[in-house]
Amino acid sequence: MATEPTLAGQLVRNFGNPSAMAGLYAPDVEWSLPPSLPFPVPMKGIDAVSAFNRSVWGEVYYPDCSVEILDETGSATCSAVRFIYRARFRANDLPYENEYTLFARHGEQGITEVFESLDLTRLAQQAPG
Repeated sequence: MATEPTLAGQLVRNFGNPSAMAGLYAPDVEWSLPPSLPFPVPMKGIDAVSAFNRSVWGEVYYPDCSVEILDETGSATCSAVRFIYRARFRANDLPYENEYTLFARHGEQGITEVFESLDLTRLAQQAPG
């Protein structure tokens, strides 16, 4: 268990605030989601990743989301966090809750790679029709 927040943990704690998230990225950051989701794998570059972040909290969820960190660990070059994400869907104002795992690789310029995993069945059960 990490004794201080890792870069992966900092990123997750900034969910809902795409500007703060962008401040953690290296210019060449790449973000990968499960391939069954309708996004390029990986999304490449700070512009693409930041646009994805803005769409998540501008179109899918309200930005007043919360995370509950379950596990967090890391080193100078890699970190991981397992967490519960809670938000409300913009489409129907209903609550959403799911467990996620996020791995981040990072260097001197910030986060270079993000690998995000989640329970896709739970997402499908809760997503607006």
